[in-house]
Amino acid sequence: MMPDLFQALDTAQYATASDAIASTPKIMERFDVNAAHPEYRPDPWQWVGVNGNGMDTVDTMWTAITIGKKAVANGAPVDVAMDRIGLTLVLRTRTMLADTHRSATGMTARGICYQSTYVRGLTPPSCGRCVILAGQPCGKTPFERHPRCDCIAVYTGRKAPADACTSPTEYLDSLDDDQLARALGSKANARAYADGADLNQLVNAQRGIRAAQIDGQRIKYTTEGTTRHGLAASRMIDAGYAKEYVKNGGRYTKADRPRLMPETIYARCGNDHAKALDMLYKYGWIL
Repeated sequence: MMPDLFQALDTAQYATASDAIASTPKIMERFDVNAAHPEYRPDPWQWVGVNGNGMDTVDTMWTAITIGKKAVANGAPVDVAMDRIGLTLVLRTRTMLADTHRSATGMTARGICYQSTYVRGLTPPSCGRCVILAGQPCGKTPFERHPRCDCIAVYTGRKAPADACTSPTEYLDSLDDDQLARALGSKANARAYADGADLNQLVNAQRGIRAAQIDGQRIKYTTEGTTRHGLAASRMIDAGYAKEYVKNGGRYTKADRPRLMPETIYARCGNDHAKALDMLYKYGWIL
């Protein structure tokens, strides 16, 4: 099995590097970069058999077998060990091919324009965390990634234009209702976005979502934006939804009432759309 695996991986690495080398000049030309006379053209074979950290791919992939053997030695059933081997091989392969594409793209771009910079590009379907960062210039610093993030670096030239890549709005406007709900976390968030809610508020709120029972009703709320410096907290206090700032053992002073998520706001307002818009504003979703 392993020889066939390595042959398939070599083929995939070559195809990935070749694609990066061929597509990078075309992409850069779209941003008014003259890619007709590069200083050099990379050889895709140089990425075959090598991991992103310089290790041989055989050594990198063979660690999956070691993980499986350790699982059996620790008493795990054989089928569990095989699952761990398979999962490790998949993850290693994904990482390896992503590193291959990233490295080949960067090498090709430097040959065209040594001082080239890049922006964050989406490879749909994309999650909200990636969407709000789409098209942002990164200079020469690698952008942050969450686990299994598949965003790519799109090289532009010495200076990245503001609209160098698909903007968050353009991407979200291209989605149907179900796709938009998946990208933003819920159907209520998608509805709020359509009603004018700020994209960054909706996405960043996901980090602090909680559920609770108040007066026999189940609500969803978030702790994001409720500190003294948060827009939502000041809006809530101005509207009377919160009374004061309190400190409950954490680092920050926060509003003493929960910031309701759009899902709870729409549930409370029913068919009263004007009231829903008013609450979305007062809870800091609409800027």
